[in-house]
Amino acid sequence: MSVLYPAMQPVRAELRLDLVDSSGNPTHEMRPADARPLAVSVRKNHPWFSFCINDTTVGAVLPGTAVTCSISFINHVEAMEEFPRGASVLFGDGAVTKGVLRLE
Repeated sequence: MSVLYPAMQPVRAELRLDLVDSSGNPTHEMRPADARPLAVSVRKNHPWFSFCINDTTVGAVLPGTAVTCSISFINHVEAMEEFPRGASVLFGDGAVTKGVLRLE
């Protein structure tokens, strides 16, 4: 694995992309180059935590599949406080959820 953004703290995670999003529409594949995923928080003051797939070995995450890779949260410190290792959280695009993120 090689890290795309070395200035950002990588975290190992499993991304599982659902077949349909929370609106009932088909979920499209997620490519690291153009995906802007956000993890859903239960806190009201920070409902979404932006992250990127920070792993050059991932070409795309296909609907209905899971991939283990490195991700990096934009606000790493706050995200690690909100999402402890082993936590499973929903992620999406800020409007609909599209899958589950599990931090290793």
